[in-house]
Amino acid sequence: MKDGLIIRKKKMYEEVVERITRLIKSGEYKVGDRLPPVQELSEMFGVGTPTLREGLSVLASSGILEIRHGNGIYVKRFPLEPEDLMAKLNEVEYQQLLSWVEFRRALEAEAAALAAERSDEADLEAMEAAEIRLEEEITRGEITIEPDYQFHNSIALATKNPIFIQTSTTIEHIIRQYFHLSLRYGRTLPWHRELVVTEHRKILENIRKRRPREARNAMLEHLDNVSGRVKLLESLAGGKQIDDR
Repeated sequence: MKDGLIIRKKKMYEEVVERITRLIKSGEYKVGDRLPPVQELSEMFGVGTPTLREGLSVLASSGILEIRHGNGIYVKRFPLEPEDLMAKLNEVEYQQLLSWVEFRRALEAEAAALAAERSDEADLEAMEAAEIRLEEEITRGEITIEPDYQFHNSIALATKNPIFIQTSTTIEHIIRQYFHLSLRYGRTLPWHRELVVTEHRKILENIRKRRPREARNAMLEHLDNVSGRVKLLESLAGGKQIDDR
């Protein structure tokens, strides 16, 4: 340890993220350009296909790349510079966020499926109201956790399952802490809230159309993207973690 910093060993997928962002920043690939095929990128970077796909997934979940299945991988946005990022969270907070995303995947994916089967008009109105409030906040340039929390909580209530509802109520204060922590990371990506809106709308559409499997998958996609955005910020920040001891 030196000067209060702990150097975290870089993960394999982070090397992929770093090298692709470097290619974009250098101008070799511009917004709208198509990247080489997966196999070619794998050979270019000297990594296995699973590692490459994880790196691509992180960049896609963060809105920098767009993966068009059957049509290739395209540059969608110019990556942020590390100095553009806010103060990083420490390693404990980073791991805490990822642990909570894992928990939410287990709970909320099934909640979305049940909501697609059991929600009534009042439930759908509550989800829609939360989503409209989120979009209004974006328009006004405000950032709070409330509409995001209410959107997910209304899905839990729509399951009509007393255990889901009780669990959601019991851990409300912890979940709110998670949303506050997540918001700190989210503020570092200017387009983060727009991505969340798109993902929420996909979840809501499938719940409204009574499609449980699609609602479950949309929720899983949303939470995987949340995880990917957190991982991207860790990758771009270079792996240094502040030691608070």
